[in-house]
Amino acid sequence: MRIKAFARGALGAAFVVAIGFFSVFALNITTWLIEQTQGATFETVLQDSSRTWLSSHGVTIFFAEGKVAGLKVPAFIYDLIPLGFSILIGWSMFRSGRKLSGEKHLGFGWLGAILTYLLTSVIVTTVAVTKEIFVVQWQGVFIPVALFTALLIIGSVVGEAMLFEDSEPSELRERIRNFFIGLVDKLPWAIKPLIGPALRAGTGVVAAMSAVSAIMISVLLAVNWIEIIKLYQSLQLTFLGTFTVSTGQLTLMPNLIAFGNAWLTGVGFSVGQGSTVSPLVTELGPLPAIPMLAALPVSSSSLGVLFILVPLLAAFFGTLLVKSHTAELRFNYSSATTAAISLGLSIGLVAALEMWVLVELASGSLGPGRMSLVGANPWVVAGVTFVEVSLASVLAAFFSARPDGADTELIKRISGGKVRK
Repeated sequence: MRIKAFARGALGAAFVVAIGFFSVFALNITTWLIEQTQGATFETVLQDSSRTWLSSHGVTIFFAEGKVAGLKVPAFIYDLIPLGFSILIGWSMFRSGRKLSGEKHLGFGWLGAILTYLLTSVIVTTVAVTKEIFVVQWQGVFIPVALFTALLIIGSVVGEAMLFEDSEPSELRERIRNFFIGLVDKLPWAIKPLIGPALRAGTGVVAAMSAVSAIMISVLLAVNWIEIIKLYQSLQLTFLGTFTVSTGQLTLMPNLIAFGNAWLTGVGFSVGQGSTVSPLVTELGPLPAIPMLAALPVSSSSLGVLFILVPLLAAFFGTLLVKSHTAELRFNYSSATTAAISLGLSIGLVAALEMWVLVELASGSLGPGRMSLVGANPWVVAGVTFVEVSLASVLAAFFSARPDGADTELIKRISGGKVRK
C-alpha cells in the first residue's frame, strides 16, 4: 500500500510536469521543426522551454551582456511571471493534491510527488543554464519544489477526502486539519468572528475589480483591433509564429488584469520606466512590439476619474452582502461603532493584502533599460486599496454589523434567572 501511494504521488507529479513543461516544449519543438528558425537547434529549443517553465514558477532569468542584431545590450534580468501559465500549473498542482486526499498513506504519496518534482526541477535547471542566459541554481530547484509542495499539501487537506476503492481516510490528514482548526478556535473573541465576513467581502472586492478590469481590457482590445492587426503584420509572422505569439500574450493576460486593478485604484501602472497609465495621467513612451499593448490608452480622460468609484462601490455592496455571515460578530460586539470599524478595517486589510499579492506577482522586469519596470508598486496599490475599501466598508458595516438586541437567555443564566429591564 505504501508503494502504491508513492507511485500515485509520483504519477500525479508527472501529470503536473506534462502540463507545465511538455506543453511548452511541444509547441516550441513543433514551431522549430516546421519553421526551421535560423540559428535555433534542438538544444536551444529545450533551453527556451526550460526557462519558460522556470519563469512560470517565479524563478528570475538572468541575461548576460551581449549583442543583438549588432547592437550592444547590457546585462538584465527577466522576472515577469506569465500568470496565465502559472495559474494553469498551480491548478494542476492543487488537483494533484486533491487526488491524494483519500490516500491512507498520505505521507508516502507526498514523498513520491515531491521527489518526482525535485528531480524534474534539477534536470530543467541544469538544461536552462548557459553562459549567456542562466538562473541561480538553488532558486531554480527550490522555488518550483516549494510551490509544488505547498499547493500539493493544501489540495490534500482541504475539503472532503477523495477516497479510492481500496483506501481509507489518512490519520495524517486529520491531524493537520485538526491542528489548523484548533488554531482558529484559539483566536481571541474579537478577531474570530471577523475572519469569515472579512475574507468573503475583501475577496469579493478584488474579484469585482478584476471583473471590471477584464471587461475594460476586452473593450479596449475590440476598439483598437486595427492597431493590433497592424502590429501583427509588422512582425511578419507565419501561422505558427502568430499562434505562438498569441499564446504567449494569453499567458500575460492575467498580468494585464492585475494592472487594470491598479488602474482602478487610481495608482495606475507603468510599461517602462518614466511611463504612467492611470485615470488621472497617461504618459507612454516607446513600447515593445507586443500586439496587445496597442490597446493601452494613449491619453487620459476626465471620465477616467469615475472608475475610481469601482473599488468604493464594490466595498460598500460587498459589506452589505455579508450580513448573513456576521451573526457572531453582532453578538460579540455591543457597540455599533466598534463593530462597524472592526469589520470595515478587516475587509480593507484583506482586500489590500490580496491586491499586494496580485500586483507583486504580476509586475516585474521585461528587458533591459526602461523595460526593467513593468507593472505597479504593490505597496502603494495596497495602501490606497486599504484606505478606499475601509472607508466604504465601515459605512456599510453600520448596517451589516449592527449588534442585535441583548441575549436575554444568556443574561438569565448569568444573573440567576433575573432580568433587569
